[in-house]
Amino acid sequence: MIRFVALTTMFLAGLTVPSLPVMAASFDCSKAGTPFEHAICDSDELSAADERLSRTYATAAGGLSDAASGDLRSGQREWLTYAQRACTMDAEPMTSGKYGEEGVSCLVDLFKSRAQVLETSRMIQGLRFYPMSQYEALPDPENKGDAYWGVAEHELSIVQLDGDEPFAAAFNALVRAERETMQGGDEDVASHASSDTSNSISVKEVAGTGRITLDVSTYWYGHGAAHGNYTLSYLHFLTDEARFLKAEDFFTGKKWKQALSDLTIAALEREHGENLMMDGTEYIEDTVADPTSWDLSNPYGLVIQFQPYQVAAYAYGAPTATVSWDDLEPYLTEGSNSIRFGF
Repeated sequence: MIRFVALTTMFLAGLTVPSLPVMAASFDCSKAGTPFEHAICDSDELSAADERLSRTYATAAGGLSDAASGDLRSGQREWLTYAQRACTMDAEPMTSGKYGEEGVSCLVDLFKSRAQVLETSRMIQGLRFYPMSQYEALPDPENKGDAYWGVAEHELSIVQLDGDEPFAAAFNALVRAERETMQGGDEDVASHASSDTSNSISVKEVAGTGRITLDVSTYWYGHGAAHGNYTLSYLHFLTDEARFLKAEDFFTGKKWKQALSDLTIAALEREHGENLMMDGTEYIEDTVADPTSWDLSNPYGLVIQFQPYQVAAYAYGAPTATVSWDDLEPYLTEGSNSIRFGF
């Protein structure tokens, strides 16, 4: 039976992947040799996920420069190695036997999540963005062969700008620096093998020609924990200055922090009422004054992003509070509208 698993097959065979879009090549499942290849051929759902991934990769690679194409290929190769390790019990590729139902389901999830990453490779407002990715699968030292969480899965994707814009190099360097922060330091190495992480920096909004806002998302799950934890934040890149937004770019005067804090607390109480669980309000000022907490895309007000546990129970999620632009007017800089609308 012929299945379309082009890019997976090409990477398994060590073939060079074209930088331009390609049609899916056929894979003769009668020649499947590894449990990984057999899993793709034997599962309709996994085969469909692989076909989607093949088409998505071809589209994602279209129109990229040689350097960006190289980054994309490198990420795909690393993902393929990861995919063959992440859904086993020992973080090693299976050489015999076959994937069980849970293993196949795990592979389907990995193929779908990789396709979602590749779908971020696109043009937005005339700017060509693409993802750089890193993947790692580690054996959990606590696993005794029958543990549910046998492998630690780590996925990281950041956006890069492919172009000759004068700010492109600065944008890419700053985002890569943020990647290093998300990866953690040496003190975290011991926990890497007993936890799963999924972190990303992606484009949220391109406002005119002056601002690129990025979504920063982190997720961490310690094996055996009741649930994972996550954070949501933003980075606002100012193209003219070739740097991230600072609070003083947007607010002015000696009283803006207190005013923003008071307005935010009022918005929280208005929007979330008895769902709030705040032990005092002093700590909120640091959050509301941090540009990484600001969503500038709402035309009616500044949206302040809070994290799980910060002002409400974990089950309530990551609340936001919207402060009217009219209420903020006395504290805004002359250039704040230029930042908001990107001109």
